[in-house]
Amino acid sequence: MKLFSIGLILLVIQCTGGSLVKKITGVRGSDVWIECMFDAAKMSQDKPVWWLHCENSDCTKIQHFIGGVDQLQDRAASRRGRVYPDKLREGNASLFIENVQMSDEGHYECSAILTDGPCTTIYVLTVLASSEPPQLTEALDTRSFTCSSRNGFPPALVTWTGGSGMNYTPDSVTQHTLNPEGLYDVVSKLTRRFTEEETICCTVWNQPLQEHKTNCMRVTPGQETDDQHIIMMATLISVALFILACVGFMIYRYFKGRQNLATKRERISNCSNDTVIVLIGKPEHGVPSLINSCVYAYKTDEPFKNRAGAMRHPPHYAKPEEVPLTEHITITRALLQPEDRFWTSERDSYLDNWRREAQSHRRPFVFVHSCTEMLTTVAKDEIKELFEDIKSVTGSYPFTGLTKKNQGHAEELVPFFHSLGSKRVFSFDNYTIQEHKRRAKRDEEFLDFVNACIDEAVDTELEMVPLTR
Repeated sequence: MKLFSIGLILLVIQCTGGSLVKKITGVRGSDVWIECMFDAAKMSQDKPVWWLHCENSDCTKIQHFIGGVDQLQDRAASRRGRVYPDKLREGNASLFIENVQMSDEGHYECSAILTDGPCTTIYVLTVLASSEPPQLTEALDTRSFTCSSRNGFPPALVTWTGGSGMNYTPDSVTQHTLNPEGLYDVVSKLTRRFTEEETICCTVWNQPLQEHKTNCMRVTPGQETDDQHIIMMATLISVALFILACVGFMIYRYFKGRQNLATKRERISNCSNDTVIVLIGKPEHGVPSLINSCVYAYKTDEPFKNRAGAMRHPPHYAKPEEVPLTEHITITRALLQPEDRFWTSERDSYLDNWRREAQSHRRPFVFVHSCTEMLTTVAKDEIKELFEDIKSVTGSYPFTGLTKKNQGHAEELVPFFHSLGSKRVFSFDNYTIQEHKRRAKRDEEFLDFVNACIDEAVDTELEMVPLTR
């Protein structure tokens, strides 16, 4: 291997006049001659001449002639450049590369077999690319300027200067990106507010080519801000109109909601039929709190009061039993047993009492259950029996009121009570002694509940009136 290397060096010296490796530079898009000269008198007709192109130790034969005849005519894909066969007789095997590209870079070896031995010339081709003229743009806020240029090699340097001689380059940020063609795109951004007129220039430098390209623009403070002010004013007006529209819609919703609530309270006030809304439920399921909430939602001019005895324990649980809402509407409760079974010894007395009172008052029934308590199979059977008993008295199944709707399993309980025949299932978040901040949405829920009970009382009475012949 050592002998081969020494021999090669000597041959290179002999063929190239003393230069081991010659370096040449080409510019992308231009034409390149790579010279290869030898003594024609020492070349016989049957001896070959060839060119190799090497990239990363991977060499490809790109030209091959024997006796002036091209040996690579059937391998056009591997060819690179051109050698003129008529020049070979003169000892000229120079390679001509037209429109050189980045892919043409690398080592080139020209070899010829002479009568006294092989002759090899080695070149290293470097391809440079001239950057496109820079494009200079300004942002609307007049504080940032962007300079961009494409397809340069090696990566270009970017400088920012002013007509006053100022160097603004330290205020800039430059980024290079290698594109699919193996060339560099450069983008440089200068951020600076100018208070006086100034000419700013962006210069793209290609140092190996000793080439620079410059683009300048005149910056006049205030001149470009007219459009900016127009845009800002248009934006502010649009935002203001949007806010006004939102506020107007909210005001409309507010007064519309108040009007709706007033209409629902007035409908309750205008009820002239004696009506008793009967709430049935176990202790700790929110019956007294539901009564308090209905009264509080209706009487907006009065503070919250514990009228139905919420938070009390037996034997004073839920005292008094009846709470008046209006002159004609009363809300009462039927206390079920605290044990698992709803109906015990009081079942018959409750039913007899309800039958007697049904003759003088409209009595819509509502079963109240807390969403925090899931129902057992036994409880479901008891509730079903209770619903059938109420239907035997009133002719219809009771409504259902689910309390603590945000704390339990309302979505699972609603289908169950509908399956028992309950025409309406309401969900509430009761006002309580601890939390009774009035909200229109909560008031509306309780007012809708009372009005539905009033409608149910009228419907039930009509169903119970016997037909006359």
